[in-house]
Amino acid sequence: MDNKKLTSYCGLYCLDCIPSNKRLFDTLRAFEEQLNRAGFEKYAQLKSGSNAVFKKYPQFKEVLGAIENLECKAPCRQGGGYADCKIRLCAQSKSYEGCWECSGYRNCDLLVPIKRVHPLLDYNLDLIKREGVCDWSKKRGKHYSWSKNL
Repeated sequence: MDNKKLTSYCGLYCLDCIPSNKRLFDTLRAFEEQLNRAGFEKYAQLKSGSNAVFKKYPQFKEVLGAIENLECKAPCRQGGGYADCKIRLCAQSKSYEGCWECSGYRNCDLLVPIKRVHPLLDYNLDLIKREGVCDWSKKRGKHYSWSKNL
């Protein structure tokens, strides 16, 4: 695996991210296809008379659509993620490979929202700075705040 290609500008490893989980999105598409084939929307309407939870089927479909829109089809460095990612734009404007090359990454306002979900982002950035973008990933910290592994 090409660690440089899979290391985002902010210091996350693309393959750890839910939006890059190809299996999840393939399963989601297959599930939606099965629901549509079965005519589940009509079934939910009929079923809602005896089970009120099925009245929420339109919201369920809306959530599935929102999840599907999260899919990232390419690594950050190959145009994946948000097209207007302020972190990527900042790093590129400074000709940095990533935030780890910036002396202010620990106090960067652009990284604050990411650190809420990725508590070890500073650890990863320190690691990339020390080990290099090609050699850091085997020692990376947990990706999400709810992750059990390190």
